[in-house]
Amino acid sequence: MSATADHLSALRIERQAVLDYCADLTAAEWHADSLAAGWSVKDVVAHMAADLRTVVTPAALAFMATKDVESLNERAVAASRRRSPTRVLEGFATWTRVGTAALTVMTAPGLGGVRLRVGELGRYPTRLFPAMFLFDWHTHLRHDIAAALDRPRPPTDERRVASILAWLTSLLEQSHRDRLAWLDAPVAMTFTGPGGGTWRIDTDQGGPIRVRRGEGEGTTAQITGRADEFPLWGTTRAAWRDCDVSLTGDTELGARLLDDINLV
Repeated sequence: MSATADHLSALRIERQAVLDYCADLTAAEWHADSLAAGWSVKDVVAHMAADLRTVVTPAALAFMATKDVESLNERAVAASRRRSPTRVLEGFATWTRVGTAALTVMTAPGLGGVRLRVGELGRYPTRLFPAMFLFDWHTHLRHDIAAALDRPRPPTDERRVASILAWLTSLLEQSHRDRLAWLDAPVAMTFTGPGGGTWRIDTDQGGPIRVRRGEGEGTTAQITGRADEFPLWGTTRAAWRDCDVSLTGDTELGARLLDDINLV
């Protein structure tokens, strides 16, 4: 199975996980505060529905052109605030079904390499879009909804974690080009556990950073963490120092790099 097919398969699995998890939420849980600042649990699910709606409506143009993805997300959530939890979940089911079908076409051979802009975050091949949406749903469900409701987090699997890491490492390369312009030595990031691997963060004689999967040999600093925790501290939902992260080599360089990571 190709990486693109893996991303699509993982997205479909996570879609069902969201539907199953939300099916028995109580009214109080739907309206409870999530851990996404300013959003209720219902708001978070509405946001996840809006994710895939952008693929098949004119909202896609705004999504590509915006210079503030977070503000665009806020407006989409605000537009759904009067909807009942039932309507919000139905909207998620509908738009994610239609959107996933559209992504299947967009990522077909010959089209998956087409690069489209994702607001201020950079330009990405459409084959990565399923992984981008998967990351969003997976992270919101486990870290913003389940954690807020003090419910067990739904299980995940190697395929989903691998797709999420593929997206986050691509996002790191493009969205942090200016933020990490100071980096003058190669750093290895190794994520352990199912779906993990090693990525090398490097620069080309003062050019933009590159993040490539490979080996950590010859790097100045080495960072090791759990694959399933990267979405948590990589988005600053938790401090990396409070997670299972270790540094070797030039630990000062590694710590500075980690302090500068803040993925949307």
